[in-house]
Amino acid sequence: MKKVFMSLIAVAMLCSCGGNKQKTADAEQEKSFEQEQIEANIKLQVDSLAAEFAKMGRTPFMQSLLEGKIELTDEEKLVKPEYLIDPESTTDLVTLSQKYRAIAILDADKYIAKAFGLPTDGYESAIKKLVVDIDDSAFKLFVEEADTVEHSTTIQKFYDAENENGRINFFWDATTAFLVEELYIISADPNNKFIECFDDESASNITYRIILFQNALERLKEYNPELNELCESIRPLEDLNAISVDELKSQLKDMHDDLAKIRENLLK
Repeated sequence: MKKVFMSLIAVAMLCSCGGNKQKTADAEQEKSFEQEQIEANIKLQVDSLAAEFAKMGRTPFMQSLLEGKIELTDEEKLVKPEYLIDPESTTDLVTLSQKYRAIAILDADKYIAKAFGLPTDGYESAIKKLVVDIDDSAFKLFVEEADTVEHSTTIQKFYDAENENGRINFFWDATTAFLVEELYIISADPNNKFIECFDDESASNITYRIILFQNALERLKEYNPELNELCESIRPLEDLNAISVDELKSQLKDMHDDLAKIRENLLK
């Protein structure tokens, strides 16, 4: 009788364990399904934000630089842009995020150096090295086409390719860093030459760009905690809400130190 009783207990325990395992499996499957739906929803939102950003094209400041419309006087060129990044400082970067961001910063600074009549070989060499290190064919093509293909087209192609390769985060790393560097350069310009490229509409578009970046990153970090650091780094940009050239000029001047800190953190 005792043996039968013990056997019944054993069977009951097995059934209980089996039932618990089944419940756990069902719960995990349900959770997995919910997570997929959350990620799919986030993905749709981020895709939309990227498309909206691509349609905006370059800022008038960078467009004018690329077209050679910003001409500095000999007197203005005497004040060298000491605020530009030293290409040599990017040789010790370790993570992929750092390298994507560094390429974006170097690319922006390259055009400032050119405007001042300074050599750009150092920037170009550093960019080429980092592109090789990253080993991302989509980003390599993006860098190569940046000056020859319509900007909105290259941005959308870059995003689509990174999406397909599972590297969406690096798209936002690069584009965020480029925008931060643009803002930092404008804030550091002692001649206010670069801010002259803006009108009220393009000034308010800067605010809109920042909103797009912050929204995209906040959504992506929900399932990729690695982006928390980037989100926190650019948090001070929330204070930039200009809707006119005068407001943009004033706010960037006040935010210069914050922008310098953001830029520094992007490469940490």
